[in-house]
Amino acid sequence: MTRRLAAILDADVVGFSRLMSLDEAATYASLKAHNNEIFAPAITRHHGDIVKFLGDETLAAFASVVDATSCAMEIQRALAARNENIEPERRMLWRIGVHVDEVLVEDDEIFGDGVNVATRLQQLAPPGGICVSHQVRDQLRSKLDFPATDFGDRRVYHIERPIRIWCWSPTAESATSCELPRPPVAVQDRPSMAVLPFLNMSSVEGQDHFSDGFTEELIMTLARCRWLLVAARNSSFSYKGKAMDARRVAEELGVRYILEGSVRRSDSRIRITAQLLKGSDGTLLWAERYDRVIADIFDIQDEIASEITGTIEPELGVIEFTALRDRLPVDMTAWETYLKGLWHLYRFTSEELETAKGLFEEAIRIDASFAQAHARLAYVHIQLGWYGPLHERISHICDAIERAERAIAIDSKEPAAHLALGRALALDGAKEAAIAHLRNAIKLDHSFAQAHFALGQALCYANRPEEGILEIKSAFRLSPRDPHMWTFHNMLAIAYYQLNRMEEAGEAARESLRSPNATFWPAMFLVAILGRQGKIAAAQDAIAQLHRFRPGMTLEQTRGEFFFGETPVMSEAFIDQFMDDLTNAGLPP
Repeated sequence: MTRRLAAILDADVVGFSRLMSLDEAATYASLKAHNNEIFAPAITRHHGDIVKFLGDETLAAFASVVDATSCAMEIQRALAARNENIEPERRMLWRIGVHVDEVLVEDDEIFGDGVNVATRLQQLAPPGGICVSHQVRDQLRSKLDFPATDFGDRRVYHIERPIRIWCWSPTAESATSCELPRPPVAVQDRPSMAVLPFLNMSSVEGQDHFSDGFTEELIMTLARCRWLLVAARNSSFSYKGKAMDARRVAEELGVRYILEGSVRRSDSRIRITAQLLKGSDGTLLWAERYDRVIADIFDIQDEIASEITGTIEPELGVIEFTALRDRLPVDMTAWETYLKGLWHLYRFTSEELETAKGLFEEAIRIDASFAQAHARLAYVHIQLGWYGPLHERISHICDAIERAERAIAIDSKEPAAHLALGRALALDGAKEAAIAHLRNAIKLDHSFAQAHFALGQALCYANRPEEGILEIKSAFRLSPRDPHMWTFHNMLAIAYYQLNRMEEAGEAARESLRSPNATFWPAMFLVAILGRQGKIAAAQDAIAQLHRFRPGMTLEQTRGEFFFGETPVMSEAFIDQFMDDLTNAGLPP
């Protein structure tokens, strides 16, 4: 038995058993043709050795990382071309993983940890795509045009250390997730709502079409909230023009809440009022008025519908939780346990986060297919990374990525899952993949304030603060009473700081500090802002405020806060400038 360094290629057919059940003979013939006509010639051309063809798996070894990766790309492109004229359900798609490591060689077989890693990478690859380890990506550098997406550090089965993974596919859009989606599963006992047709109270004649159009837009926007059951348009519109009691409507439609309102339009202005009622007794739970100058009427419909939805989501969370405050988890459903977990999550302390973690885990124990519970458990791990010890951050981020991907696998259209994965990848340094997932979360629910905020944060991490400010301001507009409000202001302060707009940065940092659940971050940024401005006396007061949050905090400790493992969330140039400003302010080393 000898040892040698090798680039290992592991390939496997996606859904081979399903294909065999459709047509054994044709599937076996296709497998042999792929091996003989595509895999074997490509491996030979790229100076590799075929270790084995075992069932629907292929294992090969190369002396060069460039040869192994070039071979994998050539194979996937050839397979994609061959599949073009085959019915989608009968296409044979392959996943490929490539890793470089020392292997043990005996009798033309290879063994070792590196082979296991290549197999795990293959299992994570998108159908028709390739996953490679960071070691492979690092060795490729400028030697090969390999436009892969950084998917951050992942924990993989039976591999102790996290593996950093890069994904490639012949079409870039298919590499937005490293796991196959599964059909969505309904969450039990979700809140339900009917939106009654908004009354037309306009002085301008013939405006029923606008109030009806707005109601339809609002129903559609609310329906994007995966946790909320919304009565269909036809059911709601059966009450148009009728004076109906909210309690009777709720009983007839079987919903918990009623949303109703009115539209009043003059020549140049429009006013929309909305109110949320409790279906059981007609209690008014929330009301708001929206005034706009008429420009593009469709833009106004979309904007106000999004604002109402963005406001109602957290309001309903508080309302639903209030009824559960004194209930024990043992007596609660998965949905109720999840809601209680949300309440503790938004308290933003290490102790409350641990409580939230336990509640989300209990919700998953009750219902393993509860995608939102997996997504919020991922989010808890992200927050524990921020609030807990620095040496535990990389572990929490790996856990967050794993949980978020599991949520996406259960329900690929769950915005909270893409939010959690996007935030985790951003902290892990995979900024472009993070931005893609966060944009997907907004595409799935454009009134999702947290996703707009997280996208703004990721854009600032990627040194694109102008774009980041637009998204953060969208979060403010969509959720003006959000429990994350201190982070909205804090991230706005960071974006203005990046742009050297110090007065605005200082205002945002001070506003963040006024929030009851603010942490040391806005205090730390206020110190740097005052240091940049040369306001040393004010900076000393800000340092005293910072030390009330974090007694004795130093420059060295501050630098560490920007890192998750070895990965800085901001650029090294940004961190160096920040340290200089803190030094100018007088923060001790």
